[in-house]
Amino acid sequence: MAIMLALVQVLALVVAVVGLVKLVGDTRAENSRKRQQATIDFIASTIERQHTLYANVYRDSSFVTRAKEINSPEFHQLTSYLGYLEYLAAAVNMEIMDIRVVERTIGSRITRGLEDFSSWIAIEQKRLLPTAYNEIETLSKTLHKRRKPKLANPPIQSADPIR
Repeated sequence: MAIMLALVQVLALVVAVVGLVKLVGDTRAENSRKRQQATIDFIASTIERQHTLYANVYRDSSFVTRAKEINSPEFHQLTSYLGYLEYLAAAVNMEIMDIRVVERTIGSRITRGLEDFSSWIAIEQKRLLPTAYNEIETLSKTLHKRRKPKLANPPIQSADPIR
């Protein structure tokens, strides 16, 4: 009888542990879904501002040269654009926003922004502090690492041009 009672207690404990594991998994999945939705909502609600800032900084090839002049219109436009990307990158790096959503929606803009304006960022880091725009740099490195395996195995090209 004592063995039966012990088995019932063990079985009850196993059922409780399995239930707890399932609850933790469900909670993590729901939190992930909410983070993804919040990320989509943020990007969607700021898309017009993002496009305006993007258009301003990529309008001509001499833009960066003019942006090096502090308080010029170009300087303010570039700081606004990179500030937006920095805010978004910080939220992703802190796992407030979902990296998969950002990677698929505006990940290329983040990596391109860092690449295109790296000389300007270096000047600002010397002028202000070395950690200026650090969040963009961190996220850009992460995005490159995430994309690298995908690029390492390109799809096999078919001889059939329709495929």
